[in-house]
Amino acid sequence: MNLSAQSSQRLARLWWRRKRPGVAQLRLWSGLVLMAFATTHLLNHALGLISLAAMEAGQDLRLTITRSLIGTLVLCLAALVHFGLGIARIIQLRTWRIGVRAAVQVLLAVVIPVLLIRHVLGTRGVHVMFGISDDYGNALWGMWPGESVRLAFLIALVWGHGCIGLHMWLSPKPWYRRSLWAWNALAVLIPALAYAGYVTAARMLHLRGDLSSPISAAQYAQLQDAFLLGSYSYLAIVVAAVVVWLLLQMGTKMGARVTVRYAYGPVVSAPQGLSVLEISQTNRIPHASVCGGRARCSTCRVRVLEGMEHLPPVSAAEQQVLRRVGAPANVRLACQLHPTQDLTISTLLPANLDTGQTSDLDKYHWGVEREVTLLFCDLRGFTQMSEGRLSFDVVFLLNQFLGSMAEAIEDSGGFVDKFMGDGIMAIFGMETTPSEGALRALAAARAMGGVLDSLNQTLRDELRVPLSMGIGIHSGPAILGRIGAAHRTDAIARLTALGETVNIASRLEQMTKDIGVQVAVSAYALQLSGLAANDTTVAQTVAIRGLSQPLDILVAARATNLPQPV
Repeated sequence: MNLSAQSSQRLARLWWRRKRPGVAQLRLWSGLVLMAFATTHLLNHALGLISLAAMEAGQDLRLTITRSLIGTLVLCLAALVHFGLGIARIIQLRTWRIGVRAAVQVLLAVVIPVLLIRHVLGTRGVHVMFGISDDYGNALWGMWPGESVRLAFLIALVWGHGCIGLHMWLSPKPWYRRSLWAWNALAVLIPALAYAGYVTAARMLHLRGDLSSPISAAQYAQLQDAFLLGSYSYLAIVVAAVVVWLLLQMGTKMGARVTVRYAYGPVVSAPQGLSVLEISQTNRIPHASVCGGRARCSTCRVRVLEGMEHLPPVSAAEQQVLRRVGAPANVRLACQLHPTQDLTISTLLPANLDTGQTSDLDKYHWGVEREVTLLFCDLRGFTQMSEGRLSFDVVFLLNQFLGSMAEAIEDSGGFVDKFMGDGIMAIFGMETTPSEGALRALAAARAMGGVLDSLNQTLRDELRVPLSMGIGIHSGPAILGRIGAAHRTDAIARLTALGETVNIASRLEQMTKDIGVQVAVSAYALQLSGLAANDTTVAQTVAIRGLSQPLDILVAARATNLPQPV
């Protein structure tokens, strides 16, 4: 073998070691294949609301894929892998305190085969054993009306199991959370339409007298024998799994133990072999875990304070997740960390974390540097305006101003960082390009100018003098992170920006009072937005405290006069 061939083999082995799917990935992929099959199968049933011919046409299309050689192999392999890995996962459970969703999913997985064996034998089994077509005409005879209740339960169990799995996989993804209402609608509509289609088609055939037995009494007896054989075989597998689980439980309790110390929390002793997440769950210690311990999210991660040198190496699946969130070397996933020696840890995310928060927490918990645009706005003369007023009136006016400005900022695509007395700080460009962020900040300032005019008109009877404000805008690099968010459930609201860019934007807002204008924008922010100065803006060069060089800015007497896209 030449050197080139040896190098190619080494590269291939290295690629396989890095890219080969782990157990969690295999369980996920096989589940997705089965969920795709179940979805198309139910949609095919739903065609019964149109006609039996539509059902048969849909069935013919599906069978060209699922009963091709490749389709059959993929489907059978997915079923075997998912079933086998599911049984293995149940056997490996060391505690049943795994959360309601995960527990329901496991329970459904155990019950599904009991109903599925009968269903498969009555459809595909008849075709394989006796060569009888399992088209909808024959299938409906076998299911109507005696199997209708079982079919309803089977649809509910299979669909529920799959939807829970999909939700636990997709819940950390922002696009999924934004469209959750649509997914919930589909989760209800698809099985409901499927069962309605089945009932409609079966009743139509029954009323027409077209339901007749496609199999003989002897064939039916063989089918019953096959069903009993399948049921007893599955029961034997379940019993064997329970026995293995009990033996492992006994071995775990009798084996070596480790001590886990939680920073600012309890000290517990647990059997060796459990993951840190399982140790937390077993001892009723609150611990975040959105994906249920499948290494698909990073919410269960912990910082190892002591015992780092004794930890087992990081698996490929764990490394992928940790790399995605930029975690340092002493941070591990609790669901993947199986300590063999004593260690001290600190959980990093609140235990009652909402799944809607996980993606943003992953991104900003450690802090990221990004080019953004900062906007500061302050209500002028608030102290004088509040003199002689009742507290209720002061709060009312302030809420009117800040609420309206925050709405204008958010409508323009900004993130309201915080309210500071009678002022507000906003960030633009967190999820967009820097130029888009600057453009949106200028749009927000123009909108805020219009909002101020409207407020003064609406509140003219309440005000001694019209409301006035100052706005400062600057673009540049800033550190985005969650300050003081550890062990807090309000971590989303604690996202903030730090750095020189923030200070400059704040200084520009303060300068508007001295210059006598409503808004001051750095020349860089205007350039970044792609807009050009107009006749209503004035260019100036000002000294900013803390900066060694003067800063070029543009000021406008009214925010509504700022440049805007043509």
